[in-house]
Amino acid sequence: MVRIVGFLLTAVLFTSFSNSEDDYTACITKYESRWGAACTQCKVSDNSYRVSLRNTCNDTIDVKCAVQESDKRWKTFIKLAMAPKDTMIAYACEGTGKYLYWARKADDTSIFFPTDEAINEQFKK
Repeated sequence: MVRIVGFLLTAVLFTSFSNSEDDYTACITKYESRWGAACTQCKVSDNSYRVSLRNTCNDTIDVKCAVQESDKRWKTFIKLAMAPKDTMIAYACEGTGKYLYWARKADDTSIFFPTDEAINEQFKK
């Protein structure tokens, strides 16, 4: 009886996590990136790096994107309720060309995006 309950609990947990943020991360597509693009938030934009992302799924999603600065710190951006085919732009004023992103179904508060501190700690390189 204990084994059956354990199996059912495992099945329920697996099912509840099967629609994870990874499923919605697949909805994000980079459609453009540019070096040296004009950026009103950057003092000098010769080394800026800008990445443009699109939601290619039919669901509305929340997205967090991080773009790495030359000092290896990550500048982060969040776009909530990103509709299908909607876009977002993220940038680094002195970029390395590296970027990361996470996505979840819009308003799914059971999925947490990594904090900026966690991103900077985990992705130092």
